[in-house]
Amino acid sequence: MKPYYEADGITIYHGDALEVLGSIEHSVDAVLTDPPYASGSRSEASKPASGAMMRGVKWNARPIDNDQMTTTGFVWLMRQTALRCYPLLPDGGSFLSFIDWRQWPNLVGALETCNYRVQGMVVWDKTRMGLGNGFRAQHELICHASKGVPTVVDRGLGNVLRHKRDAPTDRPSPKPPGLLRDLLSVVTEPDALVLDPFMGSGSTLVACKEAGRRVVGIES
Repeated sequence: MKPYYEADGITIYHGDALEVLGSIEHSVDAVLTDPPYASGSRSEASKPASGAMMRGVKWNARPIDNDQMTTTGFVWLMRQTALRCYPLLPDGGSFLSFIDWRQWPNLVGALETCNYRVQGMVVWDKTRMGLGNGFRAQHELICHASKGVPTVVDRGLGNVLRHKRDAPTDRPSPKPPGLLRDLLSVVTEPDALVLDPFMGSGSTLVACKEAGRRVVGIES
């Protein structure tokens, strides 16, 4: 499969993540991604009939692809993604995935069944509360898993990272590049090759460019 774009250490594939992952033959040093959570307050039974999950009223006319999945669909997608990434990683390579509290146990289970070692939970403190009614959400989670004992480059960061969220433009839940740079600094060396199977608006690509890492991004 030919890249959609390739220059200056950045490679972008336009296509289905699973198909593209199956065609990649070179190794990568780490995976950092923000998949569709397929989560929310709707009941499981209502998901197939109600269309894609809406992250805020602003996005009602622009649903996120695959956010309408059931929990079973989400687990299947993440397991298939993790299986394809596993042979691309070196021993000690990290798999970092954003997730929310509802899908945390399902993501952990999917990764463990692919022989990843789940290292722990990283908390992104957005510094401001979102919408809600009592204990309003101010954070998202990042699952840190690895192929065996993880290679750790920087031991100077804690597991709570504080970064203001970026205002949504093309995507309803963009991740700030500064947060992604922090994550990458712990598990990769400069000039490492990072893989993002669900690149979205491209924040991982921006972070890698700023941090001196090479990157492969995939988006349909």
